[in-house]
Amino acid sequence: MEQRLKRLLTPPFIALAALLLWFWEWLWEPLERLMALIGGWPLLRRIEAWIARAPRYLALACFLIPGAALLPFKVIGLYFLTHGAPLLGVGTFLAAKVVGTALVAHIFTLTKPQLMQIGWFARSYGAVILFRTYVFDTLHRHPIYRRTRAALLALRRKLRRTRRGILALLLRRWRAVYRLFRRRSRQASI
Repeated sequence: MEQRLKRLLTPPFIALAALLLWFWEWLWEPLERLMALIGGWPLLRRIEAWIARAPRYLALACFLIPGAALLPFKVIGLYFLTHGAPLLGVGTFLAAKVVGTALVAHIFTLTKPQLMQIGWFARSYGAVILFRTYVFDTLHRHPIYRRTRAALLALRRKLRRTRRGILALLLRRWRAVYRLFRRRSRQASI
């Protein structure tokens, strides 16, 4: 019975994991660019420099506080979900998750040297990285994951081609309108 249940439940969870990993990979680059753009603001550069120089336990507080500050927004998203507003709930939860992930990842990059000086944090980080590597390796070897990932990558390529095609069409239309406008303004001046 247990083997049967495992065989029945594993494929959907593998496909869901592939979808989630693809989603985060797809968002990671734009989020990094956005954080770099926002990080270029003078006030934020000073704050980042201060965080990077902070003592290790202050750096730990700087690392933990943004994640904790976004927790109420995730709870609000769950509240919306349970009270008949599923789109608002999912949107709120996902927005808090994306913003929180980008912010915490950026702050972790700034504070990692100080955080690794804290013994329990360094051990925990090592254990999490080992576990993540194990899970990713196991997931990447699974045939359902490979098929799902291939389908998602094909979808991504198709979306890029479509977007490029739409942009090219809009650019051609804009040029045609511009040429027509110039031609009519020259004819009117004659």
